[in-house]
Amino acid sequence: MVHLGIIGTGGMANAQAKAFRKLKNVKLVAACDIDENRVSDFCKEHKIASAYTDVDKFLNHPKMDAVTNVTPDPFHAPISLKAIAKKKHILCEKPLAENASDATKMTRAAKRAGIINMVQFSYRRSAALQRAHKMITSGQLGRIVHFEARYYKSWISSNIWGDWRKTPAWLWRQSSKHGSKGVLGDVGVHIVDFA
Repeated sequence: MVHLGIIGTGGMANAQAKAFRKLKNVKLVAACDIDENRVSDFCKEHKIASAYTDVDKFLNHPKMDAVTNVTPDPFHAPISLKAIAKKKHILCEKPLAENASDATKMTRAAKRAGIINMVQFSYRRSAALQRAHKMITSGQLGRIVHFEARYYKSWISSNIWGDWRKTPAWLWRQSSKHGSKGVLGDVGVHIVDFA
């Protein structure tokens, strides 16, 4: 049984919590967010016993083996490094870090600590990508010498989910001034991972 804590309780954390709750060998034991009401509601929804607003207290939870870091991009490296220092296995939302130097620090720290350090790429589960991988590795497509990708998002040109210029859930994806690496950090990392 893996006793798991979730740090960050936004949209992707909800998706992860729902998926983890379906696994028989995973128990969600703690959640952490700077917003006390949000983490409290999150814990109630996902039947998690312990809610924290302080990352250090969260990482000292006595029965937590692993952490999933679902915080905004600028916090991936600092929080993951704290979790690694506490010898917690870690799944970090993409992008792993805001730069190669921080990603390298995280990787080296995890190796020294002897813990598992993974990055979450949700599209790896895509049937189309799995099929493309199979076709490439089987040689069905021959020797691949070039890869080109485009990523189309309808929510930029439509207000069906809200205006991306005004809605925080979408704005951060478009602007590094709002807590991310913008569209390259949000989408570009998937394309690099596909390759």
